[in-house]
Amino acid sequence: MAKDKRYNAIKELIERGGITDFNKIFDIMPPSTMARHMGINYNNFTKRQADCSRFTVKEIMKMAELIGVDDLVVATLIIKATKSQGKKSRG
Repeated sequence: MAKDKRYNAIKELIERGGITDFNKIFDIMPPSTMARHMGINYNNFTKRQADCSRFTVKEIMKMAELIGVDDLVVATLIIKATKSQGKKSRG
């Protein structure tokens, strides 16, 4: 499968600081497409998006591989999103 060009755009934006929020990735790449590329059921993927703490290490690594960045870059975005989601749920 040829790499989707949108991953290159995401990578460039992350590297330039244009994406600092995990969910901004999905302004460029639809969640359904990323879920398919990761081999995750779309409904399960959207549950993980709503609660980022549900992403597994393997899923984070796969997402980083698709985007072409270090695993820790995606992990950091997901950790920040998880903290933000926690604050929202506490009010």
